[in-house]
Amino acid sequence: MSNTTVSTAKNPRLEIRIAGAGGQGIILAGIMLAEAGIIQDLYVAQSQSYGPETRGGNSISEVILSNTVIDFPQSTELDVLIALTQVACDKNLPDMKDAGLVIVDSDAVRRVLWEKIISIPFGEIARKVGEERAINVAALGSLVPFCPLINRRVLTRAIASRLPSAKLEANLQAFDKALQFASRLKDRLKYAGATEEFEI
Repeated sequence: MSNTTVSTAKNPRLEIRIAGAGGQGIILAGIMLAEAGIIQDLYVAQSQSYGPETRGGNSISEVILSNTVIDFPQSTELDVLIALTQVACDKNLPDMKDAGLVIVDSDAVRRVLWEKIISIPFGEIARKVGEERAINVAALGSLVPFCPLINRRVLTRAIASRLPSAKLEANLQAFDKALQFASRLKDRLKYAGATEEFEI
């Protein structure tokens, strides 16, 4: 099995895109991830885009983390895509690096044509902790086992700085549950054939 991490000393630039629908906290997730990178003294670039709809439209947040100067602050080939809807997955797969990792919400994404993929029930995790809007923080938790550049403690610190205290405990529970889920899947990545669609 190929290496299951996506950032190493040989590849210091890590391009991450979080994509989903308006109302899922996509933009906030990108901001929290970028702030974690800043706390770690990494070079960081963060950008976002979203449709005109307040809820339900397409929403994208990109974060580039690097331990060297970022000479081009836009993604060229994604190392990681987190897709929280089927539409987001379909639209953003063409921007992936060949060996990139796709992380999808198994509640929403059912069909994916890709080789290196993990499926995590982010929506279910958020519901079980009693905070459906924690889906974005759960998604951030899934990054930690695969991305050595991302420090768990620092990321939770960035999350805590952006959330109201009444919501924090449930969100951190969702974060930890998704992190644990991703850790279990790390050595069992699912692979699709080169010419067939993978059904989760």
